[in-house]
Amino acid sequence: MMVTLVLTSLAFAATHEIYPDHHSRVFSAHKEPVARVRSGDTVITRTWDSGGADWKGVKHIQHPYVYPESGNPLMGPFFIEEAEVGDTLEVHLDKVRLNRNYGYTSYRLSPGVLNPGSIEGLYKNFYKMDALRPGRADLIPWDLDLKRGMARPRLLTGTGFEVPVKPMIGCIGVAPPGERAETSGPAGSYGGNMDYNEIVEGVTVLFPVYHKGAYFYVGDGHAVQGDGEGLGNGVETSLDVQFTVKVRKGKRISIPRLENADYIISIASQPEFSSSMDVAVRTANSDMIEWLTSEYKLTAPEAHLLMGVAVKHQIVTYFGTVTAMIPKRLLQPRR
Repeated sequence: MMVTLVLTSLAFAATHEIYPDHHSRVFSAHKEPVARVRSGDTVITRTWDSGGADWKGVKHIQHPYVYPESGNPLMGPFFIEEAEVGDTLEVHLDKVRLNRNYGYTSYRLSPGVLNPGSIEGLYKNFYKMDALRPGRADLIPWDLDLKRGMARPRLLTGTGFEVPVKPMIGCIGVAPPGERAETSGPAGSYGGNMDYNEIVEGVTVLFPVYHKGAYFYVGDGHAVQGDGEGLGNGVETSLDVQFTVKVRKGKRISIPRLENADYIISIASQPEFSSSMDVAVRTANSDMIEWLTSEYKLTAPEAHLLMGVAVKHQIVTYFGTVTAMIPKRLLQPRR
């Protein structure tokens, strides 16, 4: 049973607690919304991990990677009443927190990001049968220390290591354009399975709206993940999530954008392993030029010069998504 609680503030913005008992495997405008909210409203919810296990370890999907399932279960859609085609949906991530003490990853880097022969004999091509999921030997459990904020893999040999957690949302976005229904595997201009490790608590993510209501989805929590998502996943886990939505009326963008305390970021979101990074670089750069000229009122020559001396790029996913980033300290307030 889905649990919904609505609290209304004095400013008439509502806070919705929504804990769906079902998931979506697609980003689509043809799914029944789990909630209808208004611009300015806040949603409190929880995500499941990429295999469908919740914060208590209850598995809601028995065979997450067997058709018709595809992993990465999504919470949503959330229908935003004011959102219309051509608007921009602004999603502020108020809270992205770990809510359980374990996660998992695959056991080695993807062969596609290494020289040939670099992985021969590694773990004898397996980690440990049934270590995390019955019949699977390619997944390594990680211990998550919620008090210290550290993650540590359960290695077979060696002294081991631990890293600070940085909880992030892997799948986030709106319904794609047209009649398409995209699974939670690829990414695109609508967002999707972006796996961008800067989609964390405190940031604002912007999406183009392709349908009335936007149909916003969220899922696929990671405790921590490196640039490129070289393991094919982050440390997969469930999350407590709170977000606030706002609609920017009549503001059209072409790809997702992100703002944090230090940067404005254009995200050239593309499906991994089937996309050109050259295309991603050009797409991110072109969007950043448009952003600088339309909102920060730089002339085109100024925007090109600033990009030439100050742009930073981040590999979000290998063979897929790339960002263009400009430091906010170099920009005048928007006019």
